[in-house]
Amino acid sequence: MNGKVLTFYLNNRSFGIDITKVEEINRNIQFTPVPTSREYIVGLFNMRGQVVTLFDIGRRLEYRHRGEYKRPTSIILKQNSTDGDLVGFLIDRPGDVIDVKKGECEPLPANVSAVESRFINKIVKRRDELIMLIDTDEIFRHGYEEVQ
Repeated sequence: MNGKVLTFYLNNRSFGIDITKVEEINRNIQFTPVPTSREYIVGLFNMRGQVVTLFDIGRRLEYRHRGEYKRPTSIILKQNSTDGDLVGFLIDRPGDVIDVKKGECEPLPANVSAVESRFINKIVKRRDELIMLIDTDEIFRHGYEEVQ
């Protein structure tokens, strides 16, 4: 992968997504919970007249539960060309936009969980940290289904 990546933090871990898939970052959002949805679907919120489905990406990756969502920050993804739905996910805090060169990317190590290996496609090795690159297409491809 050569390109720009938006980094963010979740459960004290560094993650990244291809910047071309990001619509915007929203801070301090107010959302409406959906009581009968899957546990990793946090709720819905209105973004300038469009309804956005919010995911708890930590739960989707089977990390510990975040607890309360105080002053939530979300990354909203660009609309998928196959449907008009907007989706986003909650993060602990945004990072930076970084340039990633092909030589910095490595495949996942063998000791990652099955869920992580499904949703994380590469590791970016930087001098001071490892950044797990999220496959946003896979995260939301079956967003309303259980992980197999």
